[in-house]
Amino acid sequence: MKFYIESLQLWLKTEHRRSVTFLPNKVNVITGESHTGKTAILDIVDYCIFASKHRISESIINENVAWYGLRIHVNEKIYTLSRRAPVGTTPSSDYHFSSTGEVPDSAPSPNISESVLKKLLSADFGIDQDVKIPFGGRTLQANSRVSLRYFLLFNTISQDIITHSDQFFDKQNQARYQEALPRIFDIAVGIDTVENILKREKRAELERSLARQQKLSVKTEEKREQFNAQLAETVARAKGYGLVAEDTDVDASVSALRRMVTERESGPDLHVSAKHEEISSQIYRVSRKIRGLRRFALEYVNHKATLKETADSLQPVEYLMRNSEETVRTSVFDDILRNLSQGLQEIKDATARKTPLDSNISEIIKGLESQREKLEKDLQALPAEMESFESDKDKYIFIGETKAKLELYSDPESDKAPDNSELIASLEAQIDDLAVAPVEDRKELFTRALDEVIQDYISLTKAALGNYGDYRSAFNYSEKKLHLRKPKTASTENVGSSSNHMFLHLFLFLGLHELIMRNDGIHVAPFLIIDQFSRPYWGEDDQKDEEGKEDVDESDVAKVRLALGLLDQFISTANEMGKEFQMIVFEHINPRYWDGLKNVHLVEIFRDGNALIPASRLD
Repeated sequence: MKFYIESLQLWLKTEHRRSVTFLPNKVNVITGESHTGKTAILDIVDYCIFASKHRISESIINENVAWYGLRIHVNEKIYTLSRRAPVGTTPSSDYHFSSTGEVPDSAPSPNISESVLKKLLSADFGIDQDVKIPFGGRTLQANSRVSLRYFLLFNTISQDIITHSDQFFDKQNQARYQEALPRIFDIAVGIDTVENILKREKRAELERSLARQQKLSVKTEEKREQFNAQLAETVARAKGYGLVAEDTDVDASVSALRRMVTERESGPDLHVSAKHEEISSQIYRVSRKIRGLRRFALEYVNHKATLKETADSLQPVEYLMRNSEETVRTSVFDDILRNLSQGLQEIKDATARKTPLDSNISEIIKGLESQREKLEKDLQALPAEMESFESDKDKYIFIGETKAKLELYSDPESDKAPDNSELIASLEAQIDDLAVAPVEDRKELFTRALDEVIQDYISLTKAALGNYGDYRSAFNYSEKKLHLRKPKTASTENVGSSSNHMFLHLFLFLGLHELIMRNDGIHVAPFLIIDQFSRPYWGEDDQKDEEGKEDVDESDVAKVRLALGLLDQFISTANEMGKEFQMIVFEHINPRYWDGLKNVHLVEIFRDGNALIPASRLD
């Protein structure tokens, strides 16, 4: 990516226009006294690039400015983007944009919305709707669109953090940017790419789908087993209620149950258990025969008892026959006595012996009882003895339960459970075809490469690091912080002084930008704004001795020169790689500190009335 700021434009309320011009491939230095607006330049750049809040000083600067603007070069294009000055603490939503880089002489007028301008500029940074937050937090939501402003975290080292012992990136006191940094870091530095992120998201989506299908497959198999276990019971109950034919076999049971559900949902019951009715009818017929035979046998016994009573009533005949000589006889006495005697004998013969009829009836009854007992056992073997529903509600509950069990089988024709094996195989093949680069390995490689690059910077400035000059770079990826490690040890040390912290900040940002350029990064613009890196050594460069030289420790002067030499060397390294890089530095130091450095350019000295807004142009 190519990017540099050509100029800062201020349209004053006095109708004057103030311009500050910067050069590409240079360390552009603005030096001078305090309270002249140097730091405000950083805040103005931030404000022009869609800041939702601002830190521009109201006094002197904002109270005199109507519009702020930047003329920038982006990938062979020249843009001018301007924003109306904020009112108090409220940023303006008015923007002016020129796609040809034209700078209006007078105050611009709004001609574009923030959303459209942001979308346009984001495209030049390789940021579109495909670049999304990979994982969410309290403030940022997962899969929300990445903002161009998140990548500007790599472009500024403000005076608030240049000597901070724990923070290396600006805006980390704001939850939004604190959460954004770890989420866009990999994309920014080239550990991950948009293409790889999209592949990983697609793979994750496919893996979730595969997991769902596999879970469904397991669940389907479990349901199938449960269904088969309950099928026999359900069919038996249906047979018992007379809802399906009794001769239905196992293979046809599912179809029979489906027909039963369809018919019972659309109309009244039509089936009766034929087997149950047949056995019941047979039992009834056999029982009737048994009852008839038993009545006959009872009547036969009663008949014989009657005969016996008759025989008893004829007992006087035997007496008369034994004492006939003592009896007064008539002419018919002998005939009557003989007939009575013969009848008595016949009755005795009839009641004295068992006839075949006695045995046959008993055997027939026993046979019929055995037959009835077998039929009753067959009837008991059926699921129910012609069960009936107490109400239509019970009937439809049973039918509903049966229907729910049958829903596992989606094909009413084939009675087969849904088969998702082909879909599972297809998902597995798609997952195998997605070649997603392992990010963890790239993180480790990036950390090693960054430490190697920073180690070169340490060697270049080891004299300024004192006791830590021979220490090793130890970038902490998870914390996004740079530490120094004592050689041949695994532990890092607290380097202590603000001077060392300043160098660590320079090391980290220069190292990140060098690797981004080497990786042909497209999301992070190749520029860096540094606000007062010399703060650890003096606050103002206005203490002079009688000869006009700064009254500062020579060792501190040497450290400042080493820092400037490091920045100068970085520009040379970028040029050797065929890349372009721009730095803008705000300082208090005297220009003589960068004598001999070919890549350092003095923009302006804010002294003696010259400032961001010169005294001559104040309203």
